[in-house]
Amino acid sequence: MSSSLLFWRRLLVGTVAASSVGIFVTDNVVSLQMISGRSMQPALNPDSNRLKRDVVLVDKAVRGSMSSRLRRGDIVVFASPSDPDRRLVKRIIGMPHDCVVPLSNPDSYVRVPQGQCWVEGDESFHSSDSNSFGPIPIALITGRAITPIWPLSRFGTRLSPLPEWKKPRVYVNGGFRLSEH
Repeated sequence: MSSSLLFWRRLLVGTVAASSVGIFVTDNVVSLQMISGRSMQPALNPDSNRLKRDVVLVDKAVRGSMSSRLRRGDIVVFASPSDPDRRLVKRIIGMPHDCVVPLSNPDSYVRVPQGQCWVEGDESFHSSDSNSFGPIPIALITGRAITPIWPLSRFGTRLSPLPEWKKPRVYVNGGFRLSEH
């Protein structure tokens, strides 16, 4: 076999192998997600300039049997309940069995069913979230945001925790307020 043919054959095999590993990693380990819109300000897209969008590193290992790793305050990527091809990015406010006071009806509460969670944008007035579509199945969650990687000025910064003003609306396991915990 000529050295030229051997080179091209090795290059092809290497490319296929690298592509397979890359696809596996982005499907199951980590991926990137561009954040659009204002619903997660100031945690994500803090600059109101629509030309600057955050890109975050997403931990894909929280899906399926690993969903027990999800916590209140985590920013998650999930399939929209109304359009499975659309990805939304919101913060988990309530976990299964918690009671959450919806923004639209402060005189009531919603008990989050087993296997579901309550998600909201940090900027609730610009967010389509559980206040409009109710709790979501945890199975819709495709990953958890770890850190911004773009723009470079935000690379590696910590994502802000659950906003304090949301905590009094959450009753952990239907009992005490999250703000008292």
